[in-house]
Amino acid sequence: MDNKNLNADQSLELIQRMIRDTRRSLSSGSSNLFILWGYLLAVTAVGIFFLLTFTDSRAWQWLWLPALAAGWGITRWDCRRRATQVKSYTDRLLEQIWGCISALLAFSTFVICMEREWPVDPLFPALLLISAGLYISGTVISNKYMRFASGLLLPISFSIIRNSWFNHPNPDGNLILFAVAVLVGLAGSGYALKRQVKRDAAGASENR
Repeated sequence: MDNKNLNADQSLELIQRMIRDTRRSLSSGSSNLFILWGYLLAVTAVGIFFLLTFTDSRAWQWLWLPALAAGWGITRWDCRRRATQVKSYTDRLLEQIWGCISALLAFSTFVICMEREWPVDPLFPALLLISAGLYISGTVISNKYMRFASGLLLPISFSIIRNSWFNHPNPDGNLILFAVAVLVGLAGSGYALKRQVKRDAAGASENR
């Protein structure tokens, strides 16, 4: 019985150590990418909102493309810089998940740039994808903030679709809702991940 309990304890400790290692691995680079994308998307959304408000041209929506290109370039550079780091299966899994989400977000961006009215604001599926990514990441690495942010993004995304369906007098206001969502969801998750890794390190030093 003692041997079984010991094996169970060892298995639990192994799982917890793997989770901590994944958090630390993500924090070394991905936390900064969460922060980068959060601020980049928020600033772009707010900038486009003001340009659409004070001009009559919808062509400002195309600013999404250079913003995404800049973010992709920085992300690509950071991934190459960290290419020598040893990655676990979980690290690669999360990278693949966010890679798929990024590809779908790029498609949504092209839809947004087209100067036509859509039955559903393309910002709606974009936020749903980000929410799903945060929930998966938060569940894998046991980060409560990411799961909280994922749940918070859902009502914001449905608020956007409500504005689209009910002919809100200022549908461009969805850009402000989107900016708030990505700041809370992406940038906030980056900071939360950094704090959690610091707590892990402090707890490990106390247990020595």
